Amino acid sequence: MVDVSIIFVNYNTCKLTCDAIQSVYDFTKNIVIELILVDNNSKDDSVVVIKKKFPEVKVIANKQNLGFGKANNKGIKIANGKYLFLLNTDTYLINNAIELLYNFMENAANKNVSVAGAQLLTPDLLYNVSAGNFPNFRLFVKGSFWKYFYSKHYYLNANRRAIPTTSNIPFVVDYVSGADFFVRKRIIDEVGGFDKRFFMYGEDTELSYRIKTYFPEMESMIVPAAKIVHISQGSSANDSESKPFKHKLIKGRTLYYRITEGILPSVLYYITSIKRLYF
Repeated sequence: MVDVSIIFVNYNTCKLTCDAIQSVYDFTKNIVIELILVDNNSKDDSVVVIKKKFPEVKVIANKQNLGFGKANNKGIKIANGKYLFLLNTDTYLINNAIELLYNFMENAANKNVSVAGAQLLTPDLLYNVSAGNFPNFRLFVKGSFWKYFYSKHYYLNANRRAIPTTSNIPFVVDYVSGADFFVRKRIIDEVGGFDKRFFMYGEDTELSYRIKTYFPEMESMIVPAAKIVHISQGSSANDSESKPFKHKLIKGRTLYYRITEGILPSVLYYITSIKRLYF
């Protein structure tokens, strides 16, 4: 039986993907794993190179770029593991992170943990974002012009939960970054995979929200002992500070609000965010 199915989605990141795969093999020794690569029609010979270098990796070669969520869903469909580990191609392990996450989830004391993630680090081994809070429309209203159209009781107590940056013990978060999403397969079998309406950005948040809705007694947690470097922006030509990139983030958040809050909140968020970005 496969303990963990590790799924990569690749788009023109051949070198990064090879490094990520190699790091998995270098540090993961004591559990049964399978690696699945879903390629989004890369033009850099990724499929040929990876098949030759890692013949044991299961490769799905898409004929078009399906985006992050849909591609992961194809990998999930053929996965045989008790757990799924959705791992970005611009990451690499620096310790036995997968074993640590697996052992954490197998511990009976953590039976109510649905999703776990490692502590992500920058290439300089500094803190990197590993998790986040669910988008909070009341908090958005509190910080925008729209607060004048809502009762103060609607947004007055809206606050953001602090996410530890130096914790050495596991802690609860709203959602784990999609860069290293370690989830029980039975959970995904129940709630479904990523929402196909997302192309990229926001789908990990929506999936986590859906899991919490289906299983309110379960939690997502970061396990700081597991450490993974996340280079970030590995398959994107956009600078993370550029307007086109931020526009993509806004579109993802808008769709999230439409799904979770309805049409009006999503429209208010989009109008306000685009105005702030471009005007």
